Amino acid sequence: MNSSLGELNATKDYSENNNTNDLYVHAEGRTPNVLGRNVWISISLITCCIGLVGNAYIIWLLGFQIKRNCFTTFILNLAVSDFGYLASMFIYSITSFTCFKKGDIFDHFLVSFIRVMYISANFLLTAISIDRCVCVLFPIWHHCSRPKDLSSAICVFLWMSSFLLSAMMSVMEIFLKYEVDVLPFLLTAIVCLPLITISTVILFTKVCFKPKQKKKGRLLLMILIALLCFLILDFPLCVFAMIIGFSSTNFDNQPAYRLMCVMLFSCLNSSINPVIYFLLGRKKGAQSKESMKTLLQKVFKEGEVA
Repeated sequence: MNSSLGELNATKDYSENNNTNDLYVHAEGRTPNVLGRNVWISISLITCCIGLVGNAYIIWLLGFQIKRNCFTTFILNLAVSDFGYLASMFIYSITSFTCFKKGDIFDHFLVSFIRVMYISANFLLTAISIDRCVCVLFPIWHHCSRPKDLSSAICVFLWMSSFLLSAMMSVMEIFLKYEVDVLPFLLTAIVCLPLITISTVILFTKVCFKPKQKKKGRLLLMILIALLCFLILDFPLCVFAMIIGFSSTNFDNQPAYRLMCVMLFSCLNSSINPVIYFLLGRKKGAQSKESMKTLLQKVFKEGEVA
């Protein structure tokens, strides 16, 4: 799911202070050709396009084609947040690639929107991991006693929390002149990462060592892989951002290739979930002629009977 807030300001400041069109300068004094930067941005744009198409398809299926249940409500909201994040990153990459002149209002709005999507995606993925753990640890309660509208209520609460947190950060940044680039990463590291790590261990144990979970293996495996991808792609970025945030250096002084790597990893993190759904939704063998909608419907339906 999503983490490219600090490099936005860093790349923005770099672009504003750069008066040449053919090369840019590293903090160490090296001057690589602008072609390398454009290649990184192009790869990020391609990743964003793939992720936008995949998440848009998930939104269309779960929003208008497949009857929602307590599990798919989380997946739909996660797809919306990932789509919003990728759309904003696509706009940012296009403006950087074309040297488009952005005003302060546009910059603040774009960064605030990215923060909302980044925080909400991490919150929603955390909620999904906890929900699946409760499902496998307490299946009877989850199936019989779980409030019917609990998923919707949780999603509304998480979206409201994300908007409020982003608004608070914007106030601190605009009026108090306080640098808040590291705060979303700190929130992820303190709140989301521990819960997702614990959930991943529990689900891994259930998938690999519990024969009774074989019938529900595709759904659990889908969530497990999504959580593992989040840990692989997001954890190093959070550590990197926190080191920079709590040290004497900042994002502006980092080599450009590191900032581009952060941007690319964040786009991959938000683009990979639909790919996981599609790959695990397909049946083994080429003889199956069921549509992707039918296959995903069968997999997501496991959330009802889990």
